Amino acid sequence: MVAAAVIGHLPAEPILGAVFAGGESCRFGRDKALATLAGRPLLAHVVDRMRPQVEALVISGPARKGFSIPAVADERPGQGPLAGLCTILRWADARKFGLVATFACDTPFIPLDCVATLRGAIHAADCAVASGGGRLQPTLALWRTAARPRLELVLASGVRSLRGAIGVMDSVRVDLGANGGPADNPFFNINRPEDMVVAQAWLESVRQGSLS
Repeated sequence: MVAAAVIGHLPAEPILGAVFAGGESCRFGRDKALATLAGRPLLAHVVDRMRPQVEALVISGPARKGFSIPAVADERPGQGPLAGLCTILRWADARKFGLVATFACDTPFIPLDCVATLRGAIHAADCAVASGGGRLQPTLALWRTAARPRLELVLASGVRSLRGAIGVMDSVRVDLGANGGPADNPFFNINRPEDMVVAQAWLESVRQGSLS
């Protein structure tokens, strides 16, 4: 895995966006995709940031009430996020999408230009994966649908995590810069109710600052 820099103009290629929202939210205690942040479901924040960056958008996991975005249910439920990714890549390939950008439903501050940055870095690799603050962010990545057969073999070998799959695929790591809490970390994720409190407090401070 090597670091990569963004290059100049690239030929347009339709990209499917997929929000991972199929987890059990065990640490949160309920479906965090529908948990409220600043008066709106957490999933809505992610959708708003994703939608301008891709040509089409789906939810990876069950459909959510109030969202008209197509939901693509895992073909192998309970086998982890890699199985969900393989399902999405198969869905994308059938609809002639050559690239799939993935996001997590619990990261409401993801960069508004991250897909373009990953697109500029992927070159001929299977995937370009975001990193920040020295940490890999495996849910924020751009995948080639052509990589699915190899990913299926990785899944069949017993690997279930995205991190594990990335480690054995032809991948590039793209440092998008992040450290600390929501104020300086676009990858801040909400795993527990206390994380939601931190995110809510930060958004409120931003709102108060804009009014002063």
